Amino acid sequence: MENTNSMQPVQLTDLLAHRVEANQDDLVGHYLSVLRESLFFNRAELRPSALKQIAADEAEALLCFFRQSGFSAAERGEQLHQAGFNVRAVLKLSQVTRQFLLNHSEDGQIAPMLEAVDAYEMAIVEGFIQSIDNTNKTERGQLERVLTALHQRGND
Repeated sequence: MENTNSMQPVQLTDLLAHRVEANQDDLVGHYLSVLRESLFFNRAELRPSALKQIAADEAEALLCFFRQSGFSAAERGEQLHQAGFNVRAVLKLSQVTRQFLLNHSEDGQIAPMLEAVDAYEMAIVEGFIQSIDNTNKTERGQLERVLTALHQRGND
C-alpha cells in the first residue's frame, strides 16, 4: 500500500473515499447501531424507521466530502439537527467515523487521515450548532410575539 506521508491531499481523499466506498455497508451498519442506541435521547419526532436511511445518508455524506471539494458538511450537521438528533448522537457518529477509518488505515496514514476527518467533523459540528442557534432565534422570536400579544391584550 502507498505511503500517505508522500501523498498529496487529493490522493489522500481519493484513498479515503475508496475505503469508505469499499466498506460502505459495514460503515452504515456501525452508524445504524449508534443511531439506535441514541434514539431515546433524541427529540421525539425522530422515527425509528428513518434510522437506516439516515445512517446510509451519513456514509454517503462522508463519501461526498472526500470526493467533492465543494461538498458542505455543515449542511449535513444542520440536517442531523433538523432530523431530531442531539449532540451526543452527532459525537457518537464522529467516533464511529474515526474508528472505522483508523481500522482501515495503515500506520503512516493515520495522521493525515485524522486531519481530513477532523475537517469533516468540524464542519458537521459547526452546521449542527448553527442550526441550534437558528432554531433558538426562531423560537425566541415566536415567544416575544406571543408575549407582546398577551401584553397588548392585557392593556385593552
